[in-house]
Amino acid sequence: MRKLVFPILILSFLLGIFFGSVPLDPLEVLGVLFGLKENPGVERILSLRIPRVLASFLVGAGLSIVGNSFQNLLKNPLVDPYLLGISSGASFGTVVSFYLAEIFGISWIYRIPLLSFGFSMIASLLTLLIARKEGRFPVTTIVLSGVVVSTLFSSLTYMTIVLLKRNVTTISMWLFGSFSGSTWEDVLFYLVVVIPFLLYSLIFSKHLNAMALGEEEAFVLGVSVERLKVVTFLFGNLITAFLVSRSGVIGFVGLIVPHISRYLVGPNFLKSVLSSLIVGGVLLTLCDTAARTFFSPTELPVGVVTALIGAPFLAFLMKRGV
Repeated sequence: MRKLVFPILILSFLLGIFFGSVPLDPLEVLGVLFGLKENPGVERILSLRIPRVLASFLVGAGLSIVGNSFQNLLKNPLVDPYLLGISSGASFGTVVSFYLAEIFGISWIYRIPLLSFGFSMIASLLTLLIARKEGRFPVTTIVLSGVVVSTLFSSLTYMTIVLLKRNVTTISMWLFGSFSGSTWEDVLFYLVVVIPFLLYSLIFSKHLNAMALGEEEAFVLGVSVERLKVVTFLFGNLITAFLVSRSGVIGFVGLIVPHISRYLVGPNFLKSVLSSLIVGGVLLTLCDTAARTFFSPTELPVGVVTALIGAPFLAFLMKRGV
């Protein structure tokens, strides 16, 4: 399996570069990449596609390692970062940005990251506030609180869209996720966001591994259970909020990838984190390639593709009684 990792990574990157609304000749691309040929047209397209491929890989990796940590921490295989209210908060913040732009004539594109991030964190804190019982954060209560908060912000989002009445297409595109127009600045942003949580997961892998045994067993092993829950939850929400603020809402990646990773490498948390990083990145890269290739010249939001894959996968998990 390890021998296949590098070829799979390279293949997914190349597919993302070769295919799109304008398919490229692989030999021309390789010639330009290795400096053997000069082709201004291909170079312009590559300047757009390479950052997009890297951005989709990093977002997929980030959502997957957060989802893996949440599932392990809460001992719930059907948990993903978006279930706990983060995406709904971010969506509401984005739509409010559009609404403010309509009223005050301020360019909404500069406001989306600020408000989507802000409302993501509000949703996260509200979930914890509702879930808190006598200084503890029961796992079931956290999940149910996330559903409540998610429903609340989703309702507010659609209410605001109705009031907005304009730019519905642009809003809808963002709500389902898109990497259109990704730049090297976005790649750097995603890299800076994902690396801290990856390091956190690796450093505290033994603690998170112990949580899989149960809260009482983890406590006996010296794990500060409640502190670990709060820190991991807030840190994971923070990372997801940053990712959502630029990429939009891309569902199901953080749900299905941890299952695939555990199937490939087993339940050990450290191995599953590294596997989730790679599988999540490759999966979202391929989904984004499909989103801009199969319906060319129309481009689907990448979240539509992940939902088409994730919904049947979720039904399969539920049918198995996972």
